Amino acid sequence: MTKSLTLSNGINVSVIQPESNCRKFMLYFHGGGFVYGSKNDLPNALIQIFLEAGYNILAVDYPLAPNHSLRKILAINVQTFDELKDLLIQESPFSFCGRSAGGYAILSLTQHLLQKNARLPERLVSFYGYYNLEFLTNRSNDLPLPIHEEQIQNINQTLPVYDDPLLQRSLLYFYGIQQKKLPEFYQIKNNDFKNFAIEPHTLKQFPRTFCTASTTDKEVPFKYSKSLKRLLADCKFLPVYDLEHDFLKQPENDQVKDILRQLQIWLRKEQ
Repeated sequence: MTKSLTLSNGINVSVIQPESNCRKFMLYFHGGGFVYGSKNDLPNALIQIFLEAGYNILAVDYPLAPNHSLRKILAINVQTFDELKDLLIQESPFSFCGRSAGGYAILSLTQHLLQKNARLPERLVSFYGYYNLEFLTNRSNDLPLPIHEEQIQNINQTLPVYDDPLLQRSLLYFYGIQQKKLPEFYQIKNNDFKNFAIEPHTLKQFPRTFCTASTTDKEVPFKYSKSLKRLLADCKFLPVYDLEHDFLKQPENDQVKDILRQLQIWLRKEQ
């Protein structure tokens, strides 16, 4: 069963419940470089894995850049979690899942909880995420066709926006990559990147993590996911080979099927 919940900060949450009356939760943050995307992009295969593992899924929206700074986006994510904890999670077990930018969002939120000496998630599930922003300034531009400024002029870049269900803002995101404007979209300067980095000594204190990425990822360097195996105390890292960045869009691919199978086994382990 799926229902919609609107929080006091204006964030909309899709609550997907298993048939059994389970009291544990999986909070999901979508990808899209913090510029586009929607909570409703969670693949059906992943939904079924979480439901079968007994999770209530909480898929959340968050503010999008450049309409909001990255600092504001991360602060709203904290507000969202705090309210969901008060309303639904309470003392129940909870875990986080993030995809690309959502992978960074869950690491940032975990860092916040650690700094506040608050209860941490039991598990983290990261699909092609990252833990600092250094790659933004030297990311290669592999777009087949250039995107010109006039093509993005009709995209709202000033008024508050929290969801992009039709992924119409993806053009703005790829323009930001092409023109190396993502730091500007996030309203951060190069010398401020260190304030958005999650340091190795902090990552060592994180809960058990499932992490995966493609060796040929052209959006987020593969080294980020691979290095989590070394940086985290308990990390199951599984690579895929020669697939695109967001390989969850290929659920029929044999490698993707195997990753989802391995995730299913990992979620059931030591429950």
